[in-house]
Amino acid sequence: MQGWYWDYPKTAKGASWADTLRLKAGQLKTSGFTHVWFPPHAVASFGNNSNGYDPKDLFIGNQTTGLGTRPALNNMLKEFTAKGLAPVGDLIYNHRDGGAPEVNVPVKDYITTHYKANKQPFPSDRYRCIIPLGGNSGNGAGDYFFKVSSKTADAKFFNFGYKIYVQTNKVQWQNLADQNETEPNGGSDCGENGLSTTIQLGRNMNAKVDAQGCLTDEFKLSITANDFNGAGDTLFISLNNSGSYSDHRIYGVWSSAKNQDIISQLKYQTFTDFTKMPSGRGQMNFEFFKPHSANAASTFLDGDWDSMLFFYDYDQSQKRTKDTLINYTKWNWTDLGVRGIRMDAVKHFSPQFVGEMLNSMNASNMNPSLVVGELFSTDANELKGWVNSVNAAMTPAAKAAISPKIFDFTLRENLRKACDDDAFDVRNVFTGSLRDLGLSGFNVVTFANNHDFRQATGFESLIRKNPNLAYAYILTNNQLGVPTVFYPDYYGYPKPKDGLYAYHPTNLPALKTEIDALIKVLKTNISGSPSVDYLNRFNTPYSSNFISGSSNKAMIYQLKGAFKQGYSRDIIVAINFGTSTLKVDHQINTNNGAIKPGVKFTDILKRSAFPFAVVSASNQIYMEVPAKVIPYGLGTFLLS
Repeated sequence: MQGWYWDYPKTAKGASWADTLRLKAGQLKTSGFTHVWFPPHAVASFGNNSNGYDPKDLFIGNQTTGLGTRPALNNMLKEFTAKGLAPVGDLIYNHRDGGAPEVNVPVKDYITTHYKANKQPFPSDRYRCIIPLGGNSGNGAGDYFFKVSSKTADAKFFNFGYKIYVQTNKVQWQNLADQNETEPNGGSDCGENGLSTTIQLGRNMNAKVDAQGCLTDEFKLSITANDFNGAGDTLFISLNNSGSYSDHRIYGVWSSAKNQDIISQLKYQTFTDFTKMPSGRGQMNFEFFKPHSANAASTFLDGDWDSMLFFYDYDQSQKRTKDTLINYTKWNWTDLGVRGIRMDAVKHFSPQFVGEMLNSMNASNMNPSLVVGELFSTDANELKGWVNSVNAAMTPAAKAAISPKIFDFTLRENLRKACDDDAFDVRNVFTGSLRDLGLSGFNVVTFANNHDFRQATGFESLIRKNPNLAYAYILTNNQLGVPTVFYPDYYGYPKPKDGLYAYHPTNLPALKTEIDALIKVLKTNISGSPSVDYLNRFNTPYSSNFISGSSNKAMIYQLKGAFKQGYSRDIIVAINFGTSTLKVDHQINTNNGAIKPGVKFTDILKRSAFPFAVVSASNQIYMEVPAKVIPYGLGTFLLS
């Protein structure tokens, strides 16, 4: 069970989702669930209305998160364990956010010295510049001229927008409308003495990276003695892009009072000081992130593993970073009782780290019963490659105890099309899963919907028509992987409210009753089945006669019976994605003659027109399956 959705009620709204899940633990166990994936539980930089993908204090302490208070979290996890449910933590190994500001020399070096056009810019919204004012700094009242240009002058950055914003501790945001730069404003470096754009403390100035002339923007800031604390203050300067990131930076700061360039006093800060978290653990500083002192010259901040996509990017190749994250994982095991791991954004850090983390867990006799990575892609080779790479980094002992898994986005996208795209041939689903494309089901987690699907249409949208048919497939085909149920699909979607996302389908009922029935069938009749045969697949060798309905809107397959209690019984599943009743005579797999004419298959779910189907002399059975009814249908038929 994915026990949450994107805008689940947070503590900031007076809720306690930890209590909500705790109170459902017994019901979930009775329904047949084995694991509950609960929301990220680290303290978030954006506060208690955040989903937690902006982790700040990893070890929590006695703090409250969007999920609940620390006691509520502990009680939820204890109740899961008491009821025999494995708690699955959503752990973020890619990035961190919300540290205190600190001077970051490697970031300054990367931006001002080592950056070249074939690299990726350091994100402008993740640093600020500072200059000391007052005290013994020698900087005081007067005019300051900030010279801004592209580091490389590469044309790909021309006309990129940015905002320059300056404040002191005494004069901060003034709540004034943004201003726009006036061109030409190249200043003295462009032979344009006196042609600068005047800026004010506490007010945004919109500008663009110049595409002609000498390519410099010069901004004049006049500071009076009343604008800063004379005993000591700081001038804070931000240069945030208003769109895509560029390589603009300040290359000169002329002080009229000193009649000299004071660029040497300009320092760069990032919010990466995690040495004084309330929990007292998980200490880090800028050296744990990219770029750091050892790689500021060599890194490109490029590619899936090194791009600065989210907040401050860990460098897990460093022992200090790796050790802290592994200790955090072990703390989740020992102190919280977490027994499963859902890893966020695994596409963006090395699978080598995951393998080494699992090796360390195994060596400490901590073997999670579920480890699954989220790699947001439908590229089957990419998804398989991640699993293979993690396995390659694991010791034989760790591989024997832990099976790393990947979410099957390939299958999920095919199921979305099968449910929502009327022109889609649903037989494509048979060849569109990681299992069918060569990865073992022991390394796969399947799903129909999750928290990331919040768009109105397309790949990133929820399944809106008959998601029960998608669940019918993942819950009756045990070869595909471990099936996941999404909380709103099971319990129903909340009605959109002010301040919440409006992506919720409003016409879908809760699927709990149907999913419970499917889980029961899975555990009672299908669990242990060694193989599946897709009877109506493309180029099938099995004969059929579609009296009503069509092959391109039906999924008919047969699972070989698991040997239990001295016998085995095959299962035949028919799912009707069509809008008319499916009536078909279809040949089955007789298992080399073991299933003979006259054998009866019983209708388990009681969805068909008849209580059983009899194998004919031509090894066919007749199936009559109701049509799906948009937005909800019962087009699933199981025979045993």
